[in-house]
Amino acid sequence: MSKTDKTLLWMVLGLLGMALSLGLGAVWLNIERMDLAYDLRKMELSLDQKEDLAVKLTVERNNLVSPYRLKKLAGQLGLEVAAPGQIRRIAAQ
Repeated sequence: MSKTDKTLLWMVLGLLGMALSLGLGAVWLNIERMDLAYDLRKMELSLDQKEDLAVKLTVERNNLVSPYRLKKLAGQLGLEVAAPGQIRRIAAQ
């Protein structure tokens, strides 16, 4: 085997090694990209669920503090509108 053949063999083996490394790197990056995509999808679903819950809770709160409901509840508990002498105001200092 001549010196040129040995050099050519080492160059081919080096290039083959680099091609293998680049291929494995591309596969690894693709796996990481898919993991990130799955994580992103899970976070989007979680965010959607939390936004839906926030809307439902806002509607529920508005129902609970509606003037009609509070007036009905006050009547059931025997509460009435305060007379003018019953209200005291304290000034903030």
